[in-house]
Amino acid sequence: MELGTELFDLLNRRQKVGGKQVPVVYGARGLSDAEVASIEAQLGFRVPDDFAYLFKNLQDPGRVLFPWSEFDKQKYDEVIAWVRRGVEFDIEHDSLWLQRWGEKPRTLSAAVEIARKDFETWPKLLPIFGHRFRAAEPCRSGNPVFSIWQTDVIYYGADLAHYLLNEFVDHDHALHTSPNIRRIDVWSDFADN
Repeated sequence: MELGTELFDLLNRRQKVGGKQVPVVYGARGLSDAEVASIEAQLGFRVPDDFAYLFKNLQDPGRVLFPWSEFDKQKYDEVIAWVRRGVEFDIEHDSLWLQRWGEKPRTLSAAVEIARKDFETWPKLLPIFGHRFRAAEPCRSGNPVFSIWQTDVIYYGADLAHYLLNEFVDHDHALHTSPNIRRIDVWSDFADN
């Protein structure tokens, strides 16, 4: 299924958001082109067309999703810093060390500094819901959605449509690896291990 009327109708009929939370209204007028451009300017990178399309076509009165309609760069930065701190935690507590970082330094502080600098080069992420993130790079439609908890990373959707079905309608759509999912540098490496 693809992003569009059919998926939006299904989500509006069957989405599960938990408790008494007001569900998302899919297919409703959301972000404008100018708002998307403003978000991109603040982020310093473009968002893929399908991601922009989704948030141009939804309203979130219950604040189920990351609040793109009330974008706050500081909040975005805090969410991404949370992801980075998860990587740092695994360096300190789980002996994580990636081959791409070369020989591991003797001190924890030096190791963390190498990881921090490298993290800045990793494909950017777009928060969606909780610890679910869409890969923003490469900037094209069809990138996967990841569930990221420290370096425990799994695919949670082959693309946005698949993710929305998995997260909010039917968890039988879940997957952890698939040859049909677009590989994203670093994030797919974690997911495929």
